[in-house]
Amino acid sequence: MRWLISFLIVAVLAVALAMAGRYDPGYVVLVYPPWRMEISFISFVLMLVGLVVGGVVLLRLALLTLNLPSIVRAQRERRAAKKRDENFVGGLKAYAEYRYQDAEQSLGQWQGDELRLGLARVLAARAAQALRAVPQRERHLQAATEHGAKLAARLFEAETCLDAKDAAAARVAINRAKEIAPQHATLLRFELKACQMTGQWDEVDRLLDVLMRGNALEPGIAMQNRRMAYAENLKRRAEDDRGLLEYWKKIPADFKVDPWVARAAARAFMQRGGHDTALDVLESALNREWHEDLVALYGEARGSSPTRQIEQAEKWLHAHPRDAQLLLTLAQLCSVQQLWGKAQSYLEASLAIAPSAEGHIRMAELKTQSDQPGEACKHYQKALALCRAQ
Repeated sequence: MRWLISFLIVAVLAVALAMAGRYDPGYVVLVYPPWRMEISFISFVLMLVGLVVGGVVLLRLALLTLNLPSIVRAQRERRAAKKRDENFVGGLKAYAEYRYQDAEQSLGQWQGDELRLGLARVLAARAAQALRAVPQRERHLQAATEHGAKLAARLFEAETCLDAKDAAAARVAINRAKEIAPQHATLLRFELKACQMTGQWDEVDRLLDVLMRGNALEPGIAMQNRRMAYAENLKRRAEDDRGLLEYWKKIPADFKVDPWVARAAARAFMQRGGHDTALDVLESALNREWHEDLVALYGEARGSSPTRQIEQAEKWLHAHPRDAQLLLTLAQLCSVQQLWGKAQSYLEASLAIAPSAEGHIRMAELKTQSDQPGEACKHYQKALALCRAQ
């Protein structure tokens, strides 16, 4: 359409010029003694326009000739840049398609602008790690650090050390990365994992607070890590009565009845002789959520009122009549009170529901107590058979 419009404009101008030349009486005289030339005004105008146009064309040709080397050089650079881009994209494609050997070779040898060179070396290091090629990985990481990808290199180094369970080296890489990006979410998650591996549970508590404030951790994972931190901190404070109580008071109520945390707290209190406190913890947790490990631990606690423990366990038995572990716990509590008949009844009921090595051992102890060595031997043999089967 544009060409048609341009053609029409040129045609109109040509017709107008022809008409003007036909009816225009003007002329131009050019004198250079002894020569004299007379031409029409229109012809003079056309000649002048031709000279201007020709001059412009000749000037452009001259400039094009002078700039030809730079034009060729720029064209070569464009072709080389296009080839580099294709190689870079090819390396990225190989990495995304899990062709790590091709990705390592392509991205590890790629040369280009500084912005992408560091990224290419980091990805080459990751590909080398997938191939278990440690020397190549270290070489690519060093190149990435030298070409402006320090943070990416440090993050990958920390991740690699954590995967290898080398917490000390991971902390070194993490500290270096924190100099560049102190509040990087992934870096904080790496630091959290390193602190868990080295048992720095107070620091785990602090990092969980930071990550939760920044919404950088999924709620389910955060709860699991928080539960683990509370449990481990309770274990660490088992040697300090005052510290244990103070820390227990700081734990939120929802976590106090969590089976994992309640078990750790009960064991810590029992270790310090606080069996009554341990029983309170276990009862609260079991009333909230039934858990066999807590039931077993309830039988190990020796509170100031054993009768109260038996009564509480019998109340639970109404709600869980076929719980083998609860029956074992009741048998254990009755044995402590030397209620041998009830203990044997509970043991028989437990073994009838779910035979266990612990149940047979306790039954053997009862038979030994009642001077029945033959029966005791049979139960020991059954306990041994169950242990071998497991």
